[in-house]
Amino acid sequence: MEYLNDEGLLIEQPSHLYKLSSDAVALGNFVECKTNDTIIDVGCGTGVLTLLIADRHHPREIIAVDINADAVEQLNKNLALNQNRLSATSFITLHADARQLHKIINHNADVIVCNPPYFNTGKKSQNEHVNQARHDDTLSLEDLATLCTRNLKYGGNVYFCYPSNQIAKAIAIFENHNFRIKTIKLIANQKGVYLAIFRAKKGGGHQTTILA
Repeated sequence: MEYLNDEGLLIEQPSHLYKLSSDAVALGNFVECKTNDTIIDVGCGTGVLTLLIADRHHPREIIAVDINADAVEQLNKNLALNQNRLSATSFITLHADARQLHKIINHNADVIVCNPPYFNTGKKSQNEHVNQARHDDTLSLEDLATLCTRNLKYGGNVYFCYPSNQIAKAIAIFENHNFRIKTIKLIANQKGVYLAIFRAKKGGGHQTTILA
């Protein structure tokens, strides 16, 4: 069991599931939403983004979806673990392929968040849970953009992160789906900038703010 923030938010992650990463925490801390918003957490895993957003912003509803049944089961346990802190938000957790979400829910979200898998080459792990979280076989960036087109209100925002050396790819894909990249936050480690966090708006003008 670990703390997700300094206020005592807890998360438990079994050893066989994909572990908490600093990327997900950085993304979760970057997301902005309102108390009457509906949020969709795509590829929710054990709930890092869901927990951070609910604890910080208290939105009306979070719909969390993942293709991994074990991860969704653990998310439900993590929600129960923090239930006193998160009572202002209602939660819907779904074990499903997010690409089919438009067939499962009949209303669109104000905000979509996703820490997507982005490896499409390289050696895979023997742990299938890790592969689902890291490799884009089940959710490519094109899939995410299509999902957001279907499941996000016009004027709504999608927050996601992607390797900084693929910023051009991320912009091109979302622009092709009528999204405008409004903010890019660059994340660095000892080796330099390695990650970009995006806020893309469905519709709107071409003006982008770069944060370092």
